[in-house]
Amino acid sequence: MKLIHLIYILLFFVISANCQEEQTGFRSTSELSKWDKMFPEVKYGSNIYKKGSNWFTFGYGQALHLNKNIRNYNLQLAFHWRYKAMYFNAGWHHASYSPKLFLSRPMEQLNDIFGGGGIRFEDRWYNFAFFIGPSLAIAWIPQSNVLSKIYYQLGAVTEIQMTFKYFYDLGIGTSIYGSFNKRYQVLGFRVHFYFSNAFVTKY
Repeated sequence: MKLIHLIYILLFFVISANCQEEQTGFRSTSELSKWDKMFPEVKYGSNIYKKGSNWFTFGYGQALHLNKNIRNYNLQLAFHWRYKAMYFNAGWHHASYSPKLFLSRPMEQLNDIFGGGGIRFEDRWYNFAFFIGPSLAIAWIPQSNVLSKIYYQLGAVTEIQMTFKYFYDLGIGTSIYGSFNKRYQVLGFRVHFYFSNAFVTKY
């Protein structure tokens, strides 16, 4: 019987501790690493969020084909993450003269597979980021009315993101970017959607 009573007492304390942790939503500072202290959890409304969290962007816009001085349309998907105090990104960028982009298989187009490093500043209402890094630029250059030649070359992609966060982890913004390589260079802007995994728990 004493053993059963002891088990009940231990279960009571364990459940009480878990309930208290769920209600507060914050961890003890003794458990926090150097990077957790640099990027702490914050409370807005009834939610708790983690600063410095990873995010994903999807954007569409227009650009100038610098080699031919004609208008292009662009699409980009990118993932951004933090390692300690450093930020990195990786993604795919597409540009062509067709507003349908890759769905219409235009004869002339650019596809960048890119990665890079950058900086980030964020607050409750905004997220500002700058990234630059190398890319594998795949350029389709027309050789005739029915034939394009595909070139693989090294390039560079740079981007400035300015995002208004309607919610702490969801927002919309604009990006100014450039893709530079030997055969197909573009400079433009786009509207992007911002999705972050900053949400931790309810307060």
